[in-house]
Amino acid sequence: MSLRAALLARRRGVVAGRGVRVGRGVRVELAPGARLRLGDGCVLGPGTRVVVRGGTVSIGAGAELDDGCRLVAHAGITIGPRCVLGPQVAVLDADESHDDPETPIRLQPLRVEPVEIGAGAVLGPGAAVLPGAIVAPGARLGARTVTTGPARAGMRS
Repeated sequence: MSLRAALLARRRGVVAGRGVRVGRGVRVELAPGARLRLGDGCVLGPGTRVVVRGGTVSIGAGAELDDGCRLVAHAGITIGPRCVLGPQVAVLDADESHDDPETPIRLQPLRVEPVEIGAGAVLGPGAAVLPGAIVAPGARLGARTVTTGPARAGMRS
């Protein structure tokens, strides 16, 4: 485990496996009661930001998050083992609600749904995974792809 990973693992709410690597400039924000689980051998690339407002963010063994990835969780995000998230990938489990046209968006509640990225999935540079999305195991999502829920992205028929 790198020194940065060891320091991160000492924070309340963080559980880090063996061989975790954390790049320069990685920022982690955990709200009280929120959790971050880092599997054995996972990598958080330089400039990655993980914000856990609620629930748990779980990053599987051997998963790699490239430079500048962003994870923002209110309910929970699960990234399976051996996943690869390219540079600047964003994974968000909350988004603005647009249900009431008479109410300003900033006054409407957030739409919050957990996100799941299956084992071995590869997300290209700049991809965005939005609330409720389920990315199938082994799926390949291209650069700048936007995946919304509840459809299962990357499923083969």
